[in-house]
Amino acid sequence: MPVVTLREILKNAGRGKYAVGMFDVHHSDMAEAVLEAAEERKAPVILALAEVHAVQPGQLTAVGSMLVRAAERAGVPAAVHLDHAVSVETAVRAMELGFSSVMYDGSALSLEENLENTAKTVRLAGAFGASVEAELGHVGGEEGNSDGSGGSVYTKPEDAAYFAEMTGADALAVSIGTVHGRYREKPNLNIPLLEEIHRRVSIPLVLHGGSGLSDQDFKDCIAGGISKINIYTEIAEAARMVLIEDAGSLGYFDLMQKSKRAMRAVAAEKIKLFGSQGKAPALSEPGTPPQETGE
Repeated sequence: MPVVTLREILKNAGRGKYAVGMFDVHHSDMAEAVLEAAEERKAPVILALAEVHAVQPGQLTAVGSMLVRAAERAGVPAAVHLDHAVSVETAVRAMELGFSSVMYDGSALSLEENLENTAKTVRLAGAFGASVEAELGHVGGEEGNSDGSGGSVYTKPEDAAYFAEMTGADALAVSIGTVHGRYREKPNLNIPLLEEIHRRVSIPLVLHGGSGLSDQDFKDCIAGGISKINIYTEIAEAARMVLIEDAGSLGYFDLMQKSKRAMRAVAAEKIKLFGSQGKAPALSEPGTPPQETGE
């Protein structure tokens, strides 16, 4: 099945009141676990590689090419996404490799710098037919950092509306109280803020820092306008616990197989919770309606 863009994979999410799961993966077992879960649930899915997981020479090419091939073999609509690219050049390199979507993360920059670089990424993505996700505000913690440290800067609704209009981005990651990595205390999500952003912004909204939220948190976020939810820590922890608990009794091959099953179970659980189970067939049909946007 052809790799789809972020724009295509999210087009029915708002109207259908569900979210598509994006799973950060960085080796073949993780990718296969996620795709098997998506095929089992007949759900669209987003495979992602975070820039922080591709810092070694040649790593972006090797892992990225593997993800593109895996998505092409998938029996459900799958997007291949570069997560948290902090340079426009890395985003372009990913699109050259066949990534159908990139996230340019200028959230640590000023509003003007973030807007300028995001708009540039959008213009360049047009040549590849790729989608662009941006971030406004700042989700706490650091991608790839498991301790959830670092403060958040909430997204301002008026800035979000201006930013979305001026950049032409296809999706916008917002900060409403989540953090990357493990939560040190119970998260306090600002759902009224999310709802206000959704009213002002016409493009799909993205939730980063999904690992560790409660089922009700996810449901509230989807009802409030979230169409894409990012997961990494929870799926990685499932594999890590297998390696810790069974390292003394299982060989390497059996450890890898058991950790893959654990990751698949987490992905399948999230897909069902996000409401995207069974939504793949509609995305595969021509002429499906666009997603319902904010007011």
